[in-house]
Amino acid sequence: MNLSKPLKVLLLGIGVYALLVLMFRYRRDGMSWDHSFLVALVAAPVALLWGWVRDHWNDRAREAGARWRRKRQN
Repeated sequence: MNLSKPLKVLLLGIGVYALLVLMFRYRRDGMSWDHSFLVALVAAPVALLWGWVRDHWNDRAREAGARWRRKRQN
């Protein structure tokens, strides 16, 4: 299935939001539905941002390692 990048991002965001709502609602001390909707509304973009940051840092580290190996091999 070939989806455009904006549609993939939208579906990922909705999925993360739904997962967080359910996680906040059904945890041990269980939040009410209205609170879980609001908290997930704030937590979902933060989770997606940190996922992007982690991927970015890993890519930068991979590139730095490749540069270091090329430098040492010559």
